Amino acid sequence: MSRGSGYIYDDVPDQIGENQYENQRSGQQYEMSDMGSKGSGSVGLTRRKTWAAHNGADLETARLLENLPSRQLENLTTTLGRDTVRLNHRRLKSFHGPFHHGDGEETSTEIANMVTNDPDFDDRTEDEIHTLLKGMTTTLSSKRAIRRKVSSKRKRQLGWFTRVKYNIGMSWQHFKYSIAEVMYSLELWKSHLKLIEGHFGTGVTSYFLFLKWLFLINIPVFFLTLGFVVLPQVLYRWYEHIPTGYQQTNTNKSFTGAELLDGRGWFENTELYYGFYTNETIEISSGYKYHMRYAYLFTCGGYYLLCLIILATSILRSYRKYYIEGSGDFNYYFKVFNGWDYGITSQEAAILKHKSLYSELVEYLAGFKAPKDKSLTAKCQIFWLRVLTNTTVLALLASSGYLIYYISVTMETKDIAWLDVFAMPLCITAINLLLPLVFHGLEQLEDYSKPKTELYVHMVRTMTLKAVTLCVLVNFWYGRSSRRMCWETFMGQEIYRLVIVDFIFTLLVTFLFEFVRKIMAKYCVKRLSLPEFNIGRNTLDLIYSQTLCWLGTFYCPLLSCIVLIKLFIIFYVKRVSVLQNCKPSVRPWRAARSHTIFLAFLFCFFFLSTVAVACGIIFVLPSEECGPYKGQNQTYEIVTELIDDWREDEPWLTYIIDFISSPGCIAAIVILLGMGTYYIRLVMIGHKEMVILLEQQLALEGKDKNFLLQILQNVNKQNRKIDKKTPDRPFASPSDDVESITSPGGRKFIRQVAEASARGGQM
Repeated sequence: MSRGSGYIYDDVPDQIGENQYENQRSGQQYEMSDMGSKGSGSVGLTRRKTWAAHNGADLETARLLENLPSRQLENLTTTLGRDTVRLNHRRLKSFHGPFHHGDGEETSTEIANMVTNDPDFDDRTEDEIHTLLKGMTTTLSSKRAIRRKVSSKRKRQLGWFTRVKYNIGMSWQHFKYSIAEVMYSLELWKSHLKLIEGHFGTGVTSYFLFLKWLFLINIPVFFLTLGFVVLPQVLYRWYEHIPTGYQQTNTNKSFTGAELLDGRGWFENTELYYGFYTNETIEISSGYKYHMRYAYLFTCGGYYLLCLIILATSILRSYRKYYIEGSGDFNYYFKVFNGWDYGITSQEAAILKHKSLYSELVEYLAGFKAPKDKSLTAKCQIFWLRVLTNTTVLALLASSGYLIYYISVTMETKDIAWLDVFAMPLCITAINLLLPLVFHGLEQLEDYSKPKTELYVHMVRTMTLKAVTLCVLVNFWYGRSSRRMCWETFMGQEIYRLVIVDFIFTLLVTFLFEFVRKIMAKYCVKRLSLPEFNIGRNTLDLIYSQTLCWLGTFYCPLLSCIVLIKLFIIFYVKRVSVLQNCKPSVRPWRAARSHTIFLAFLFCFFFLSTVAVACGIIFVLPSEECGPYKGQNQTYEIVTELIDDWREDEPWLTYIIDFISSPGCIAAIVILLGMGTYYIRLVMIGHKEMVILLEQQLALEGKDKNFLLQILQNVNKQNRKIDKKTPDRPFASPSDDVESITSPGGRKFIRQVAEASARGGQM
């Protein structure tokens, strides 16, 4: 509003005294009395508009603002949705009076005096005073002046405890901000990610962000395994001078370098594999023992639980960021008008920022492409074509599973040479490389209108292919475990070879499909275009690699370290290849939510790998010649033995365990979880309804300008007519125009919106 309009708009409680204002022009008095008293039993707070009017212009301004579109929805939802939309208002008193159109200093002093003369002034907190000042419709400089005067007149002084609490809180906030700045400056690969986003947009950047996230999640897994499993075994060997490998005849093998590829030979009698770890108790000092059996199993459960927590929190955070907070179009409107970073000083950074904003806006606008209308015949053709392609995909998946099983059985019945050990990894990697290309060709025939839909279909099919191959392998390994002396080490070697071969194929594909194609397009075949970065295929390769890590860490404890090195190298290889060899996608798509989809796919593979390892621990007989669980019927038996020992040593634990495992306790926990879930769902529904109302309010706020411009045009037309007839007539009041003009969108539309919101809340 203008500085001299002379009114304050505020939220006030029910108990307000009668306020009379004199209309200097017409001699009328406008009275605003409260609609109830303290003891009337009225529910909630009544929204009031208090006007300090001194002339007819202010009253006309009041009428004008009452007719704004943004005020219509508010009034109607207050009456129609009182039972469904509940707003929490502070109990703030309205301060109004005869503010004169004079010096701003006098007005601020008058308002400050009214605030400080209030009987409840000493009981108000700083937050309440701040909220009260924030609600005043005046200039920012006036609010600051009022705040200084109010703060100087506060009678109550802060006590020693309050001052100490505030100082500690401020120090803690400064400490958090300092740590946040340090962490931001030390953020991994920050400059590389900005460079990629500037040239290729958020779609390609989402792949590198996902790779970075996988790299970070493997760091705690590696340190957990190193600290609780690997280092105790190394110290045990050093103190005991006994190599605990299961094959004593191979302990003198030397390192030749071929072990880096096949994982056999010298590596078999190192801490790389499960079979090398002892099942004995390590005595640290007198009275302190380290049980390797417990440490190995509980460390495994610990990093699986840690990964589950990180995955769950990351999915929730990503969902809230991209699906809830970023679900509207306001973020992109904000980028159009306020997206530029005025702190940029270098020309290179400015060009990069310009490309980044351009790519993101193109991705956003690509989602508004209107679908083409297709005839019924074309729709039938697409339907039956997609049925045929999906049938073909299922047949290819079944054939791949059978081929892997056949090769596994064949390799088991013959003498294995050095190259034969790579038959299985090469077969699986070739299938994972070639069949996605076939899927991509089938998806081109299916004619998807949106590239995002085509990407998700491709990722689902490729993910299913990788899941089928791994399920066939795990089933074969567990089924033939009794035929091998140390099947856990054999399984660790197989997974190690899968990781190495997958890494080699990733480098080869990057070189052949991106670098070589760029050379051919530039110098040999001019019509051949530069390659596009395949986000779906590369992301599924990362998920497959991480799945191998989760599946093999129990049988190869140092596999997480190998995966860390692999991801580190892949990042820089892909970064150079993308910037030097690839071109931006011809069909841009919004990648803001792709990270959440990637995490959901990763969670599915995490669940599959965890179930596979759990089945091996519970149902498969451990090897009798190697490992920390030799001689046990099942690996999990050590947990039951530990609980039995606790019951003998600590009888009170028996009552706790029996109580926790009782049906009544389990039923109570299930009921509490159900009630909590139901409550959270109600809160979520309420938040969604509130978001819808706020979006409608913002839309109507945007129509206020058009409404005021329409009034101004009508007034100008009327004044021009009056000037032609009676030039000496004073400027006419726009009150009549305000009453006659209908708000943009119409009151019927506003009422329908409010009624629909009320009905949705009742449902």
